[in-house]
Amino acid sequence: MIAGTMPKWQQNVHKSPVAVLFLLGVLFWWEFHSAREHQPPGHNVFAITWLLVLGLGLIAVGIWFQKSLIREFSYDGKALTFYTLASSKPQVRDISLIEDVAEWMGRGGPMGYCIKFRGGAKLYLQNGVSNAAALVESLRSDLGSPASERSAAQKRRPAYLVFLLCISIGAGLLASIATSRLLLRLPREISRTEFLSEVEHRQVAKVLITDQELITGTRSTGEKFRVRMPVDDLMVHRLRSQGVVVEIETSSDLTP
Repeated sequence: MIAGTMPKWQQNVHKSPVAVLFLLGVLFWWEFHSAREHQPPGHNVFAITWLLVLGLGLIAVGIWFQKSLIREFSYDGKALTFYTLASSKPQVRDISLIEDVAEWMGRGGPMGYCIKFRGGAKLYLQNGVSNAAALVESLRSDLGSPASERSAAQKRRPAYLVFLLCISIGAGLLASIATSRLLLRLPREISRTEFLSEVEHRQVAKVLITDQELITGTRSTGEKFRVRMPVDDLMVHRLRSQGVVVEIETSSDLTP
C-alpha cells in the first residue's frame, strides 16, 4: 500500500488566489457603491463588465484546477483511491482505467505528474505530495512502462503557484486602477455651506437633483461639482429664485 498527502501549507497556497479574488471583489464593491450615487447612468460599464468577466473566469479556472488536483491518495496495486483539493469525498479508479502517467511540466520545470485516464479525464499530482514519486513508479510498473527517476527538486515550490498569485495581484491592480479612474472622473464634492454661498453669489448655473439628496451642478464658469444635502420644495424654489436651472431626477427615472 502506497499513500500520500499534500502538506497543509500547499493546500492553503492553492486556495489563496480565490481568497485574493474575494477580497478584491469586496474592495471593488465598496469603492464602487460608495460613489454609485454620483455616477452618471452607464458610466464605465465596459470596465466594470470586463473586470467581472475576468474575476469570474479566474474563479472558474481555480475551481476546475482544484477538482483535478490530488490532495490525498492511496494505492493498493489494483485501484487508486484519492481526494481532490475541492472534494472531501473519496474517489476510486481501477488501474485498468489509467492510460498513461506523464510528467507535469511548468514554466519553471517539472511540477509533478499528470495521470491520464481513458476517456480524456486527467488528475494532477504535485511533487510536494508525500510518496508522489513512489506512486508514479508503481503505476508505471503496473502499466508496463519504465519507472522514471525521482526528481531532485520534489520539495521546491512550484512556479505555477507564483504564476497564479501574479494573475490575482494583476487583477487586483487592474481593478484598483479602473476604480481610481472612475472616481477621478467624478466632479469635485463641496460642502453644503460652500454650495449655498455660491448660490447666493449667483455662481451656480445649473443643478441636477437626484432622489432629493444629491446635487450635481455646473458653475457659471462651466466647472462641475457635486454636493450631498437634503433637498425639499423650499430649496428648489430658493435655487430657482437665484437664477439656477433646476432638473430633478429619481431612481425610478433610470429604470427602463
